[in-house]
Amino acid sequence: MKLLYTNWINIVGVFIVSFLFTTISDSLDPNVSRDFFQTIIASLIGILLYGMLFWICFIIALIILDLFLIVFNQKHLKIKLFLEWILISSPFIYWALKYPEQRALYIVAVVTFFITQLLRRGLINKATH
Repeated sequence: MKLLYTNWINIVGVFIVSFLFTTISDSLDPNVSRDFFQTIIASLIGILLYGMLFWICFIIALIILDLFLIVFNQKHLKIKLFLEWILISSPFIYWALKYPEQRALYIVAVVTFFITQLLRRGLINKATH
């Protein structure tokens, strides 16, 4: 079960990069008139409250897929983590194609999740060996 605790890197990584991306893009947007502090607060509200359903589903999906794919057998870990990334990222890739106004955020989140999955592989190896 120590393996499930390695999901923190995915959660923290996606949160931090999404927060930084929305903060920077909002502060550079000429159509938005707020100072930097208001931009930070707006980004936090957007990611935490507006994205609450995302975070709940993201964490549940990580746990369920870990239980089915990784917990009992860590063989072919790289392939299993890639499969987990594909399954969880596929709705966001679809939404990136469908909703151009949020495309950049979805792409940034998907790429960040992929990178954190690669980093997580090392954490899983440390936790299980």
